Amino acid sequence: MKALRRDAAAIDPEVGAFEAMPLADYIAAPLFPQKIAASLLSVLGALSLLLAAVGLYSVMAYAVSQRRNEIGIRMALGARVGDVLGMVMRQGMLLTAAGLAAGLVAALATAHLVGRMLVNVSASDPLIFSGSAVFLGMVALLACYLPARRATRVDPMTALRCE
Repeated sequence: MKALRRDAAAIDPEVGAFEAMPLADYIAAPLFPQKIAASLLSVLGALSLLLAAVGLYSVMAYAVSQRRNEIGIRMALGARVGDVLGMVMRQGMLLTAAGLAAGLVAALATAHLVGRMLVNVSASDPLIFSGSAVFLGMVALLACYLPARRATRVDPMTALRCE
């Protein structure tokens, strides 16, 4: 900065003090509000994903606890661990599929509202929609697997006792 001011004063001594900044900072300054908004939306999206995963886990854990006697009877009658695991996972993934279908319809219906804010991406890009659905499905698989795994550990004798 000193060299720049000295050279400017050498060319024209009438030039007063001026504020210089790197070109990258000058170009990035008008985009600062969008960067803050994008960061805030990223944090809110991560929080929403966490809440959805915890909610699905809670629903599945509650369903498993409510069906403990049924699961115990099934295991006492010869159901294998894979059968119980599949039954609980199927129930959770049906809930997930319904939620993903409703979310996809809602997202497609409202995509035109954010279309102006997107750069180099279509508001209804099938890759984005399918990628997010796959990602949410993977999170749901994990959220369903933990209660399903716990359901496989139900002791038939304990579950059949009257409480």
